Amino acid sequence: MALRYCFLLILSLIFINFSSFSVSYQPSYIQEVAVLQDVFKSLNQPQQLVGWSLGGGDPCLDAWTGISCSGSSITAIYLNGLNLTGSLGGYLFNLFNLKQLDVSNNQIAGEVPALLPPNATHIDLSVNNFTPNIWFLATPMPYLEYLNLSHNSISGPLDNVFSGFPNLKQMDLSYNQFSGDLPSSFGDLKNLNGLFLQRNQFTGSVAVLSQLPLHDLYIQMNEFSGVVPKELFNIPNLRLEANLLTDGKPLVVPGDRNNFTGSSPNTIDPRSSEKGTSSLFVGLIPAGVVAFLVVLGLCVWFYIKSRRSRGNAYRRSKWP
Repeated sequence: MALRYCFLLILSLIFINFSSFSVSYQPSYIQEVAVLQDVFKSLNQPQQLVGWSLGGGDPCLDAWTGISCSGSSITAIYLNGLNLTGSLGGYLFNLFNLKQLDVSNNQIAGEVPALLPPNATHIDLSVNNFTPNIWFLATPMPYLEYLNLSHNSISGPLDNVFSGFPNLKQMDLSYNQFSGDLPSSFGDLKNLNGLFLQRNQFTGSVAVLSQLPLHDLYIQMNEFSGVVPKELFNIPNLRLEANLLTDGKPLVVPGDRNNFTGSSPNTIDPRSSEKGTSSLFVGLIPAGVVAFLVVLGLCVWFYIKSRRSRGNAYRRSKWP
């Protein structure tokens, strides 16, 4: 009887493990796959994106170029430097599990997507041909730490939306055609340590930056005016030249602060803080194997004990 129960228990464990195994192999969320298919179509279906398809498939199991996953969730898109053209489509907001988006160093044009992935931590759209969008950065992104939109063709003023970015640490808007005054919500960026606004057409005061914990501030070659708050001169890496700013006397920025070429030194590599994984089974198979071995051991023990009991009973029945 005990052996029968053991056999049934082993069958149950096998069934449970295969059920878990099949669930873990479920395709990426249908909604996320649909978003990537829209991106693929909007990018003119480039051959560089190996594995990508408009006709189905699974980005995680089929290892689509530039896609990283955790389980069946798409967590990162790395498409930098692939000579991509077209646009990004309009549905990135539906990638709720996406943490990192990097399409830098391409030739992508069109508007910056009105709604970006809401839970992203790193977004890099730099060195493309993006143009402005009326809803640009309109959606709060509470987890965003790094935003790079430099070297594009984005123009016009910034909306007063930065209260929705409480964890932003580095922001690069350099080498565009932004204009107008800095919005007051810049003052809410309490974790910002790097701000790069050089080579735009910003105007007005920079006083809103005076209470930020900045280590790098590059605002040269704009049209800022007024008195420079004294707090800014405590920033280790400061660039102010080619503006209309004054500190009450001719503005001279000391020493090595005049040696800057290019944009955005000391920026964060978005791949360093998190790397997606396509592993679907970590922790599932080992637990099932352990349970199976434990039950098998119990069954062997019951079997040996049963044989010994029958042997002892037989010897007692034969003893005179």
